[in-house]
Amino acid sequence: MIELDDIFLDSFTGLLDTVSDHGAIRAVEAGGSTAAIWEAVQESGFVDALLPEDDGGAGFDTATVVPLVNAAGERLLPVAFAQTMVARMLAARAGAELGVDGAVTLWPLSEEGTLRSQVAPAAWEAGHALVQQGHQFTVRPLVVGKQRDGFGYIPAELDMGAEPLASFTLDGVDLLDWASAITALLIAGACNKVLAMTIDYLNERKQFGRALSKFQAIQHNCAVMAEHAVIAATAARIGFTADDGNLSTLRVAMARSVTFDAAAQISALAHAGFAAIGITEEYDLQLYVRALKRWQISFGSDSFWARKLGQARIAGTYDTSADFIRDRLAPEPVA
Repeated sequence: MIELDDIFLDSFTGLLDTVSDHGAIRAVEAGGSTAAIWEAVQESGFVDALLPEDDGGAGFDTATVVPLVNAAGERLLPVAFAQTMVARMLAARAGAELGVDGAVTLWPLSEEGTLRSQVAPAAWEAGHALVQQGHQFTVRPLVVGKQRDGFGYIPAELDMGAEPLASFTLDGVDLLDWASAITALLIAGACNKVLAMTIDYLNERKQFGRALSKFQAIQHNCAVMAEHAVIAATAARIGFTADDGNLSTLRVAMARSVTFDAAAQISALAHAGFAAIGITEEYDLQLYVRALKRWQISFGSDSFWARKLGQARIAGTYDTSADFIRDRLAPEPVA
């Protein structure tokens, strides 16, 4: 595994701090364009990080780009950066091209042709989708949904009537795994940011002449939040580790189950720390909590992924659950 140099990571995070601050997120949610944000991300070259060097990319493996996807989650980057990385990688693996230079989100379909997610990607994330149905992959345009959902997002809709811009086949690839693993990384990044926001607020806010962070009960809550943030980051990283070029469905299930719980716990404890101001539209916490809640039901619910883990554990012949985890969930050691 290649380690991402701090210089490259700092360059990427510096770019995101410039183009995807909270003001930019609010502008996009209000109907503003993401064109300038995508142009800046595209020009940075990071979107080709997973492409082989022969195809003009950096030749990184999935574990190497984890910090980049975490950073996108920390800043609620409103364009499909990680999804486009994966889409370009899969197309290159098939010896094909996507046929578009813009952002491309992932769109796994069931056998019946419905999106395998309780919510669709936000319309502002991308103009096209890499669609999978069985072994067939196509690139199709997206259209903007007619109304906002319960999270305040405008969902995208697949334009199935339009001719695909590209088409190819791949065996052994489940786009649901890739979409869900990316979601886990975005959740982990956002959880880390919510933790940092909460600690900063508790250090500044005073009660009875003392910073709120000095009270033992509040320190306990912060410790619990930190624990969940670290566990989520670790699980999400394992879920995005591809030993043979593809992801392990069980490791993705573990990553989603762990990050789902982390998102729920961290969101609740953050609101307990911020109290009344945390639920106001003017305060930035709601930007993250709405995103976290939406990601929790994107590309498989908690029960969907937990059921996969439970069924695999029951079907196995392991003496202990620890043996099951070591054999089925732990990534292969790096030589």
